[in-house]
Amino acid sequence: MATTKRKKRPKTARRAIARGTALGAGVLALAVLLLTLFVYLEWLPESAIPIGNTVIKILTALAAGFFTGFGREKAPWYFGGVAAILALSASIAAMSVYLGSFSPTWSLLADLLMGFAIGSAAAAVLSKRKTE
Repeated sequence: MATTKRKKRPKTARRAIARGTALGAGVLALAVLLLTLFVYLEWLPESAIPIGNTVIKILTALAAGFFTGFGREKAPWYFGGVAAILALSASIAAMSVYLGSFSPTWSLLADLLMGFAIGSAAAAVLSKRKTE
């Protein structure tokens, strides 16, 4: 039986951002489900929801930046930040559709800027660590 080698796909920026965004959104969905389960089972009080939301946003941005920066050589901080913004924007859009309304506030802008900073840092640290 002959074995064939798979052709490696080029690491394009769009592909890296899409991968980071999708995996970041997956982390977000899993974390939201866990937070919901913990509150439902009364392992966490309802007063822990705002703190949990902040932690979930941070984890989402970290995951998006981490998965985007993996293997990027040029401007990993930029691509990690963009993927984090897209992952957080997807969650904001999903919640707006669920709630039936969207109201832009300064806190949403702050969340997106925080996501860009965290995603950028995660991607930059990961790319530096991998190249050394």
